[in-house]
Amino acid sequence: MNRREILKSVGLIVGGTVIGADAFLLNGCTFSEKQEGLLTINQIKLLEEIAEVILPHTEKSPGAKDAKVGPFIDRIVTDLYTSQEQLVFLESLAKYEEMDFDSIKLNEKEAILLKEESNVEENPVYIYSNEETGESFESRPGYVMIKQLAIWAYLSSEIVAKNNFNFLPIPGKYTGCVEVTSETKPMYMKPWSWAALRKV
Repeated sequence: MNRREILKSVGLIVGGTVIGADAFLLNGCTFSEKQEGLLTINQIKLLEEIAEVILPHTEKSPGAKDAKVGPFIDRIVTDLYTSQEQLVFLESLAKYEEMDFDSIKLNEKEAILLKEESNVEENPVYIYSNEETGESFESRPGYVMIKQLAIWAYLSSEIVAKNNFNFLPIPGKYTGCVEVTSETKPMYMKPWSWAALRKV
């Protein structure tokens, strides 16, 4: 007897309260390609692949994947982006999906993102145009959105705060003069503002 049948049997014993409870007890038996947010699980994984090239794992620092930046980005794009920003973001992400970005070699990924950087320098404003609807508007380039959100998510993560910064969730006494060496970590400051991110 499998797990699902066992749970249904238990439900009969306790008065049928478990029968049909897929949304609760039997949820682990199903798999969804959709998160609660705008992006699919595969898109979130793709975002982390892109972010890992921007913020790679090193011996001393965790990478974007270690910080699990994908779900954070999904939540921000879902809850805080306008419908127009979401269109540009998804259009940009679709380009990476088409080129199968997560499967290509690291040096090829780096070359693609370096090209994106140079394109942004030449064209800091992106013009979105939909031929079917006739909709047109100005926006930040999709790559800029991805990069800014990746950095924000990375710096907001607990693993980065604890490993890369002098993380003091409850500050102690104020010390005006502290000796600084090459091993001294910067103080962790949170939250980051949108204004600061737009300068990245």
